[in-house]
Amino acid sequence: MRSKQENNKKLFLLNKLKSLDVQNYVLIVLMILLIVSISFVNPKFLRLRSFEAMINNYTLEGIMALGMTLVIISGGIDLSIAGIMPFSAIIYAYLIKAEINIYISMLIVLIIALFLGFINNFLRSLLKVHPFVVTLAMQLTLKGLNLVITDSQVITDFPENFTKLSNVKILGLSIPILVLIVLVIFYGVMLSQNRYFRYVYFVGSNPRAAELSGINTRRYFRFIYMQSGLLAGIAGIIACFIFNSAHASYGTGIETRVITIVAAGGASMIRGGIGNIRGTVLGLIFISMVYSSFIMSGISTYYQDVVTGLLLILAVVFSEKFREINIKTNIFKKREEENV
Repeated sequence: MRSKQENNKKLFLLNKLKSLDVQNYVLIVLMILLIVSISFVNPKFLRLRSFEAMINNYTLEGIMALGMTLVIISGGIDLSIAGIMPFSAIIYAYLIKAEINIYISMLIVLIIALFLGFINNFLRSLLKVHPFVVTLAMQLTLKGLNLVITDSQVITDFPENFTKLSNVKILGLSIPILVLIVLVIFYGVMLSQNRYFRYVYFVGSNPRAAELSGINTRRYFRFIYMQSGLLAGIAGIIACFIFNSAHASYGTGIETRVITIVAAGGASMIRGGIGNIRGTVLGLIFISMVYSSFIMSGISTYYQDVVTGLLLILAVVFSEKFREINIKTNIFKKREEENV
């Protein structure tokens, strides 16, 4: 009797822990500690302008992290974003310098970005290889092409109408931040409410079972990689708004920061079917705060890659530990059902 009560108590605690999004709560606590510690060194860290500048600096990572969230939940990876983003910026820059309408130029760039995402999935499906290989090849190809197209020169001197548009603020917010907010709301609602978007959890956790249940997994993976390419294209356009220029070096190392943001938010890098937009947003805020704290506290930015690597390892470890809790909970439930 006593043993059964202990098991029930243990099951209750495990269920309680499972119901809490522990990794997200850990991130929130770490952010609070970071804010308190950095504010002692630099009181300006607490100002609203500092927060806006901090997020503005990582708008590109934030936009692409939304698409990467779906890719990682599906059990894949997309390294090509580090090539698609600067490629999109370069194409967009050349189009508007050729005096093609700003909005038509955007549409052309987004269609190209969608097509590159389509190619990623097509090659992944055709060659039957891990998306790591295909998307890395795409990244390297585009990076080389970016250098060839631009001759490693910065593209500047945009038309006046574009410069005016890039300086526009709505409700005190810049266009890049507004675009990020709109995309966060859209992806957050769709991934929690829309059935088609939510298929990603089923496909990611067990693609074979998803296919047997009637989901066209080939078409779904096409959607996953095309939406990732699309968001990288949007990030490329936004890069032109932020920097008023385009260059082949944009996006260097950005894929590792994006993946770290998503992993820190709770998406599993080892198994599919785990992750959410809320966690990704928290991961974005946390990573941007960590990097900004380097600047405000006078620490060399050369340590950023070191911190990125460490955070990625910790994120994977945390994710797996919480998965073990879920497994233990399910085992206890089955045992209790058998005892009944």
